[in-house]
Amino acid sequence: MNPYMKLKRLEFPVTFRCTGSCKHCSNGTVRPEAHINTQRAVSVVRELCGQHALESVMTFGGEPLLYSKTVCEIHKTAKDCGVPLRQVITNGFFTTDEAKMRDTAFRLADAGVNSLLLSVDCFHQETIPVEAVYSFAEAVIKAGIPGVQLQPAWVVNRSHQNPYNQATEDYLDCFSNLGISVSDGNAIFPAGNAVVYLSEYYPKRPFDLEYQCGDAPYTEKLDGVSCLSISPDGDVMVCCFIIGNIYHEKILDIVKRYQPNHNPAMAALLNDGVGGLVRYGSSLGIEAEPDNCYSPCDVCRKIVRKLKA
Repeated sequence: MNPYMKLKRLEFPVTFRCTGSCKHCSNGTVRPEAHINTQRAVSVVRELCGQHALESVMTFGGEPLLYSKTVCEIHKTAKDCGVPLRQVITNGFFTTDEAKMRDTAFRLADAGVNSLLLSVDCFHQETIPVEAVYSFAEAVIKAGIPGVQLQPAWVVNRSHQNPYNQATEDYLDCFSNLGISVSDGNAIFPAGNAVVYLSEYYPKRPFDLEYQCGDAPYTEKLDGVSCLSISPDGDVMVCCFIIGNIYHEKILDIVKRYQPNHNPAMAALLNDGVGGLVRYGSSLGIEAEPDNCYSPCDVCRKIVRKLKA
């Protein structure tokens, strides 16, 4: 067991292909065609469950149900391995064939999916027909999948007064007669398309360069990793850092050798926060210009992206 890895959660963005084209999408307009290999993904779940007490396996995208068979195989394996939470995030629009919608919903139920978050908000519904999403929601309910919720995206937060949030509230009302609860959703962060279309709601402000990983939502300390994400191209991600690739080696070997202090960029973050990473990048001629970034995470992503290039 690696002392820096205390794995509880495994995420698969199955594909970055999508049926929508949303203004808030952090992936931007780049949509690689790759999708995760089913057998390698299943092997990863099985191998990790053999050594770690995983509590959650999630599939999302892009639109993961464009590859529904892969999604079902991942969650069936997670169920067989005793993972308690088996979760899908979908925009609900992967076909216009209602028979296929119903079949997919029942296959997800049979695979053991016990949490399905349906992305419904004004951003998705600009390019995704709400009628099709409603039909899929009905199919999911009939299939008996537990833990179905609407998962909206909010500009700044739900209480912030802006036309996007009001439009989202209106779309949520369209589903009220189905009795589906609304989750807290997620607060949009400025990346990808959101920078292009929503930057007016995210002014750039000075921040403390001693900021550490784990201080921001959806982040954790690099020397206490509980979540891995496996990209469609097989890259194993700790936050925005690639630590290996499941198509080139076994996941347990990747986990076993993980040493954040042996990676200069990670070590700089661990020892001196975002400021340490900025100084490390500067030593290599990489300038992130923190004053021109939206958050400490924005600084980190920009530097790490340039380190990969």
